[in-house]
Amino acid sequence: MRRARIVGTGFYVPPYLETNADLEAKLGEPLPESIEKKVGIRQRYLTGPDLSSADLGYEASRAAIADAGLTPADIDLVIVATDTPEYISPPTSAVIQGRLGAVNAGIFDLNASCAGFVAALDTAARMIGYGGQYNNVLVCGVYNMSKYADLTNSRVAAIFADGGGAVILQGAEGESGYLASRLYADGTQYDFLGIYGGGTKYPLTEEMIREKKHLLTFLKPLPPDRNIQMWPGLVAEAVARAGMTVAEIDHILFTQINRWVIEEVMAILQLPLNRTTCIMDRFGYTGSACIPMALHEALKAGRIRPGDRVVMVGSGVGLSVAVAVFQW
Repeated sequence: MRRARIVGTGFYVPPYLETNADLEAKLGEPLPESIEKKVGIRQRYLTGPDLSSADLGYEASRAAIADAGLTPADIDLVIVATDTPEYISPPTSAVIQGRLGAVNAGIFDLNASCAGFVAALDTAARMIGYGGQYNNVLVCGVYNMSKYADLTNSRVAAIFADGGGAVILQGAEGESGYLASRLYADGTQYDFLGIYGGGTKYPLTEEMIREKKHLLTFLKPLPPDRNIQMWPGLVAEAVARAGMTVAEIDHILFTQINRWVIEEVMAILQLPLNRTTCIMDRFGYTGSACIPMALHEALKAGRIRPGDRVVMVGSGVGLSVAVAVFQW
């Protein structure tokens, strides 16, 4: 059976490192204790004025292609998952494909907020499995939320960070590779949190910019236990579709928004904490990029080995959740 296997990974973070102490000095006030003790963030990397989303995605993609032992000309399709695009149009994938010199690749962007990377994995895996047209697919998650976050707000500035993560999916016969997925959404929650200025509903005006309505905006409080309530059931459904049980998961990666939430979910799933990887302590919250970044780290550290069954869970505003199951 033809399946999509992950054969290369890579990530990139910008050079500007900001620790919690640096941020406190910049803001002139202490951060809430929960940022480090509960959320788990100690530092973050930011793009500053010089780097854009395509810069992050290009560097991560270049690393993933090299890790797979391929050249840009070997890539058949470039999918970029982001809700912080280079432009409204053209797509960020066009910029990255052009910089890479991936002359044989088609392109498109996918926006499912911070569930986008896992949703893009699901999309790419199905395209590889159907028809044989696509064999090497680059899936890249990009997050440049510092360009949209109010960095004068201590709670916001402490959470959001920038980065890019990428994988190469390759078609191959055998039992390893993509096994199953579960996508979930509740579009009635579109007006909880988002970037509402700059689209067709609210085009940018000078007044909007003065009032910071073009930035990430919190309209309604997010339930603190929402992911704790959702993730275990969706994971159970996805692995059941793959013909396995939760206990058979060898490694599981979650959206890196809150270490305490991940620990609670692992307890509900009755999985030991050594079967997950957390990176928010060093990289902050990197949205669409955080799962490929964590995957790269887990692979290079030897926490994922051949034959392991790996689950990835992405969750973002909208509401959107995506779960994908792979066997290495």
